[in-house]
Amino acid sequence: MSELVLSNTQLPDGRIADISIDQGVITHIGSSENADRVINCRNRLCIPAATDMHVHMRDGSQAAKETWKTGTQAAAAGGVATVVDQPNTTPPMDTVENFLERAALASKESLCHFGINGSVTEQADIAGLTEAGVLAFGEMFAAPSSYGSALTAEVIRDSLKIIADQNMLVTVHAEEVISGEIHTLAEHARSRPVSGEIRTIRQVQELAPENAKLHICHVSGAEAFEAIKGSFEVAPHHLFLSYEETYPENTFWKMNPPLRSKKERQYLIQNFAKIPVIASDHAPHTIQEKSQPFSAATPSGVPGVETMLPLLMNAVEQRTITLNDVIAKTVTNPCRILGIPAPSLTPGNRADLAVYAESPIKINGESLHSECGWTPYEGMPGLFPETTVIGGLPAWHDGEFTRGGGQMWKNTKAKQLRRKE
Repeated sequence: MSELVLSNTQLPDGRIADISIDQGVITHIGSSENADRVINCRNRLCIPAATDMHVHMRDGSQAAKETWKTGTQAAAAGGVATVVDQPNTTPPMDTVENFLERAALASKESLCHFGINGSVTEQADIAGLTEAGVLAFGEMFAAPSSYGSALTAEVIRDSLKIIADQNMLVTVHAEEVISGEIHTLAEHARSRPVSGEIRTIRQVQELAPENAKLHICHVSGAEAFEAIKGSFEVAPHHLFLSYEETYPENTFWKMNPPLRSKKERQYLIQNFAKIPVIASDHAPHTIQEKSQPFSAATPSGVPGVETMLPLLMNAVEQRTITLNDVIAKTVTNPCRILGIPAPSLTPGNRADLAVYAESPIKINGESLHSECGWTPYEGMPGLFPETTVIGGLPAWHDGEFTRGGGQMWKNTKAKQLRRKE
């Protein structure tokens, strides 16, 4: 007898089948027998749940923005089974003590699988953090952003060598900031141009040793793709929003890297096939913080972990992108880059699954689950999951949450290297 059966699911190839799950693993796909619990999926599409390799879960002194509980509820309600927390936290993840405290909090509160990245700073205990179990390092700030200071070329070079020697992945925030007053989204875009991203990406790659494993975060312009030697990600806000599609002083659409023109956004979509990873850069701030005059609204960033897959799945419905592309960019590729096992619809694999609704709805910030209570995608269509199974348990079903199936991901590549030594 199985613990859970998702009956009458539509698989990506169009077949209708039951999915039997026991002890967190898919045991059979086809006709099912008795089970402790059966969820009738009514021929709805079922795909592997996503891995979002770029989120900021806040908590602690920043709990008004987000907590591990609310942030991972948002993830589950958006079809995401794994989140990777970035280290520009308060306090930063530059010591083993800070990391272990955050890992304990996340283990207690998280609804889904999670990993925690280590900080890249001049004083960071890189070897200690690797041993303690950080999943990766960075985002390493090669330009300033909210709660992250730009590093010098010397610190970048020295840190990349130490991280490479540990056989660890490092993720990079690559921008170039031009000084001057900024009062609109267009001015913000000009102050952090795509050309600056390209120059910074090249600089970091030149500073990195040959054995470095680099991943470039939130690339905002397709012109940068050819400059990148390793892996990279694009955020949904750069695919679906532009500064020309809102009012000039909209601080709720202010993020780093900035939104680009509509022409640049469309060029990014035209090059969608070249993008290896889509990651949300979920960066929630309070409504009060974002309601300040443009130059005073210093926290840059937008929430997005709950809306990433619904926006992409709606684009699949509209036939502007393919389902296979979505699965590759939000499941297969991020897990491969991070060195964690990817869920798939095959027996023996981890049961991280999302069953999607029949039709899209309008995105409404008040109906979402992030603590910050707003979304830049207000009114846009999104195809949301009705059920998200995480580690074999229905973490999100029929508008209710259940906790218990998530686990913490730790690095494995570093351990493999130490075993070889």
